[in-house]
Amino acid sequence: AGGVSFLNTNGDPCDFQTFINVDENGRPIENPETIPDLDGALVYPDDDGAANWYSPTYSPQTNLIYQNVREKGATYYLADATSEPGKIYMGASRRTVPGEDPKGFLRALNPLTGDLVWEIAVHTPPWAGLMSTAGGLVFSGTTEGDFFAADARTGDVLWRFQTGGGVYANPITYMSEGRQYIAIAAGSALINFALPG
Repeated sequence: AGGVSFLNTNGDPCDFQTFINVDENGRPIENPETIPDLDGALVYPDDDGAANWYSPTYSPQTNLIYQNVREKGATYYLADATSEPGKIYMGASRRTVPGEDPKGFLRALNPLTGDLVWEIAVHTPPWAGLMSTAGGLVFSGTTEGDFFAADARTGDVLWRFQTGGGVYANPITYMSEGRQYIAIAAGSALINFALPG
């Protein structure tokens, strides 16, 4: 009893699910390759891979959606499920893929087709949210502390600033006394940039 299944409007299961079909009661039939065991199951992306909680942005000027993505996998395996007060109780764990070099990108995508328009590789898979502006820019940040602006149409990086702390937040823009500002939280600091004019 309980649980949620996602279906396309034609009633077929969505292709992003980990089940391979539904039974006569509408319950998922799990894909055996996705069920962890003591040896583990290799999963791409892992639970903090692909697109996560950080926000994408859409530009009505370019009709593109921009998303930071994390390309990395993990092996999920069963672990001791002994409950101890005050400790995480999961009964499973994960380990990184030996020899894998996780990758991160800021990607511009066509929201109707999913086609990749351009991408910017970043050193470490990002956690930052994005902001697109009417001036044709997309702002993003990296865990190494780079805060940058890219051309929304081409992906060319036009400006970069080293904040001194990891960027895990969403940038914002605001007006004060007729002047536009861009702000970002980085590390333990809040940094504001005044636009010319």
